[in-house]
Amino acid sequence: MEPIRIKLLRDGAHIPTYGSTQAAGADLYASIDERIVIAPGDSVWIPTGVAIELPEQYVGLIYA
Repeated sequence: MEPIRIKLLRDGAHIPTYGSTQAAGADLYASIDERIVIAPGDSVWIPTGVAIELPEQYVGLIYA
């Protein structure tokens, strides 16, 4: 298995973590300086402060 390379881009950013050994994916963390309010029905980009390089045979998906 090839390693997944992760670079922290901001102070206070967190490396994604797995919630359990059976987890299908890792949890991302918001890297924000102020509170963000999301109105019902709206979508908002939330910065994570990380850059992730996936090997060619991998896929990255983000779900709520």
